[in-house]
Amino acid sequence: MRVTQRAIQAMGDEMRVVRNGFFVGVCACALISATSAMAQVDQVRNFDLPAQSLTEALRAVARQSGLEFSAPADPLRGKTSKPLKGQFSPAQAAKRLLKGTSLTAEVIDGALIVRAGRVSSVASTSGNGNDIIVTGSRLSSGESSSPTIQLDADTIKLAGQTDVGAAMRALPQNFSGGQNPGVAAGAIGITNQNLTSGSSPNLRGLGADATLTLLNGHRLSFGSFVQAVDVSAIPLAAIDRIEIVPDGASAVYGSDAVAGVVNVILKQNYNGLSLLANLGGATDGGDFKQQYSAVAGRTWSTGGFMAAFSHDRNSAIFSSQREFTAYMPDGNTLYPKTNQNSLVITGRQDISSGIEAYLDATYNVRTAFSSQGTSSGYVYTNTPKTRDFSVSPSVQMSLGSRWGVRISGTYGRSKTEYDQTTFYQGETAARTRGCYCNVLGGVEAYASGPLVTINGNTLDLVAGGGYRYNHYETVRYNTSATDNDGSISSYYAFSEISIPFVKPGQGSPLLEKLIFNAALRYERYPQIASVAVPKIGVIYGLSPSVEIKATWGKSFKAPMLYYKFADRVAYLYPVSAFGGAQRYPAGSILLVDVGGNTNLKPERATSWSTTLSVHPVEIPRLNLQATYFHVNYKDRIIQPVPGAASSSILSGTSPYDSFITYDPSQSIADAILAGADKIYNYGGTDAANNIVAILNNRYINAARQSIHGIDITMDYKIPLDSSSVVLNASGSWLWSNQKVSDSLPVTQLAGTIFNPPRFKARASVGWMNDAFSLMTFVNHLSSLEDNRSTPSGRIASQTTLDASIRYKMQNRAGPLQNVSITLSAQNILNRRPPYSAPTSGQTYYVNYDSTNHSPIGRFISATISKDW
Repeated sequence: MRVTQRAIQAMGDEMRVVRNGFFVGVCACALISATSAMAQVDQVRNFDLPAQSLTEALRAVARQSGLEFSAPADPLRGKTSKPLKGQFSPAQAAKRLLKGTSLTAEVIDGALIVRAGRVSSVASTSGNGNDIIVTGSRLSSGESSSPTIQLDADTIKLAGQTDVGAAMRALPQNFSGGQNPGVAAGAIGITNQNLTSGSSPNLRGLGADATLTLLNGHRLSFGSFVQAVDVSAIPLAAIDRIEIVPDGASAVYGSDAVAGVVNVILKQNYNGLSLLANLGGATDGGDFKQQYSAVAGRTWSTGGFMAAFSHDRNSAIFSSQREFTAYMPDGNTLYPKTNQNSLVITGRQDISSGIEAYLDATYNVRTAFSSQGTSSGYVYTNTPKTRDFSVSPSVQMSLGSRWGVRISGTYGRSKTEYDQTTFYQGETAARTRGCYCNVLGGVEAYASGPLVTINGNTLDLVAGGGYRYNHYETVRYNTSATDNDGSISSYYAFSEISIPFVKPGQGSPLLEKLIFNAALRYERYPQIASVAVPKIGVIYGLSPSVEIKATWGKSFKAPMLYYKFADRVAYLYPVSAFGGAQRYPAGSILLVDVGGNTNLKPERATSWSTTLSVHPVEIPRLNLQATYFHVNYKDRIIQPVPGAASSSILSGTSPYDSFITYDPSQSIADAILAGADKIYNYGGTDAANNIVAILNNRYINAARQSIHGIDITMDYKIPLDSSSVVLNASGSWLWSNQKVSDSLPVTQLAGTIFNPPRFKARASVGWMNDAFSLMTFVNHLSSLEDNRSTPSGRIASQTTLDASIRYKMQNRAGPLQNVSITLSAQNILNRRPPYSAPTSGQTYYVNYDSTNHSPIGRFISATISKDW
């Protein structure tokens, strides 16, 4: 799609209006809320509580403080507390007891109130036992200056979602394209492929390889060839919550954290047993889903463990089961069939005084089936089998004076074995089998602790380093084709500091809090590049009700291993096939050089964000947040000349001239042919001696992208006499474009087919008490532009409704005690995906944008669970 200068100017004007309005709103809210009264500091008391039930420990804090006590029963069930000894305010004591959970505590109107987390903008902590990690920071005492979104497991389940992938696809800041099970053949873009039937986060639509996915702060092995992590391989039964930082974080975590970080946090200090069964299906047929899971845990005075297992399967959806795809030939799947078993184990143990050992381990195996049928009688099937495992041990040692050292290691493998069979009129015509194999290894160590005291506040420091290794290999089992493999390793050092100039209770009017954060990371990739990336942030509290956060930093992403080590292929074509018949004599040859490129360099980005957070003390339980973000992303790796553009590449009017070498010397052509893994000659026996032009179409660092937008979230819990009403809304506006070279126009990304929508939102309203929960959800995707042809077309927007109801039998005796029953319906009105013409007009491609819309339709499910 070409964008005219007038259109670019109009988009710029539109963005300036939105941006200016945003900052005016920030200032207005700040001035209005700055007059809020300063919060009074809670009275400090002496606590000496033994390890016990977490509920009883919290109740003891409230009782000793003369406060009423209110807390949700289900999130506290089975959890135990560590001993609490020292002088704390009631709120501080409760927060120490709740470390490592998704629960929050505050003192309001003479009561200690504990709340379960929901989709929240508040930064929170994670970790095993006493090990506290703030997502977006390695400082346990730090408060992230980046916006942080939290999804707790109970909210995911109540929404009728059965895996992490489904929860991420519903998130407004995430694009459901890339590696996801609903992505169908014909979706343009090399990473828009459903190879494993897994699910990978894709924040801002920058690619799953530009979103760093962690488990309890550890890296996991890449899957398939798209350099993405499969979050659906982690059983939902094991998860406490998911924390998402949609902001560049390479200064803290290194490569891949360009769009942000997704940290999946496991249950900690879990004591008990829980069993769950879920059955559901699409009312139009197909996608009959079954899930059976168990989670068990036990704690003791010096440690604990938790293990979770989940068996998940679903049937395929065929094109014949949907009226809108009835035109497709027999044998086409719209959604794959899968069968998966996944296991997670986590634990901790005190080795001696001041030394603790931790372990996180995962295992997953999945088989899938999908097929594509053609009107000529051919059917192509794919039955991949994916096996993943990871082991991440770590040791934390206390050095005294609040200093500590943490040493951790990670080893993981992902093996996707594909099995692609071609059938013709029911008979096997061809079969290809192989493997995309990935290995991850690494070791890291860092020290953290206080340096000095400023204004009575401690300045904390983290410093460390490590080594990481990634290996990728393509193996073809039953052909003579050359396997390709390669690896990259990196050595890195990092540091992070937090300077709390002013904390609550120390300031003055218009200065409730002032915290400065900074991080720096140096990473060296031998024979590739060395990268140094900083990040700075500030948190400014105008009053107890208003905070402004700002960040600026640089991020990077090492080249995708497939892009570096894929086969280099040379094609020899007559120039007449590329529009050159009038310019060159008969027999002239175009050499097309495509494939992997071992000379690729890291992709680099500069990002900044500004966040306004409002949580009025006059309206407890109301949280509002608005964030403006901006990313300049350069040196993106692409194949610069798309297939449709190459047919006229030699016409003399092509804008891709910068990627063509005219009249090359014979030595240059010979060097390309000598370096190619494969050569396909369509130009005759003497073609190599008649090359008049070279199309340089290997993967290169060429594209520049600009991404900016606004996120808005709202959480509000309204307490009633014996129940509460909960409101939540989240929306994301996104503008993004790309420029490949100076001779090519800017192309729009966001708001166009096979890219993120310009606006995506999800809102919910619910009512709940101790026994019942009733939730309704609204999901909205804005319209898209289909720019695959001229004039471009419009793909309609879509709004869907979901609902869930849950009943918990808490006070019953006998076998029904602590049994919960949940009924859920997604896409209640059975909205079909908005129409878009099949790619290239082929009847074996779907007639909707499968990266944004789902063919499932109305889906109804029932879940029963029991806790002991």
